[in-house]
Amino acid sequence: MMKDAALKAATNTKVYIGTWANTRVEKMKARRDQGQGAIEYVGITILVVAIIVALLNTDMGETIANKFKDKINEVLDS
Repeated sequence: MMKDAALKAATNTKVYIGTWANTRVEKMKARRDQGQGAIEYVGITILVVAIIVALLNTDMGETIANKFKDKINEVLDS
């Protein structure tokens, strides 16, 4: 009788661990980056820097900053 209970517990444990391991492997595979490389990240960084430089060299950057300040002041004065 005791052997049956131990065998049943061992079998249930093995099935549980096997299922858990398979689930973890699937989740780890799903989390992987799908081909994003350093070149793409550098490209995005260059684009952001170009936009910031363009805004700093035009009056548009100052206009945007002034609009933000005006809106913040409106909220604070309310």
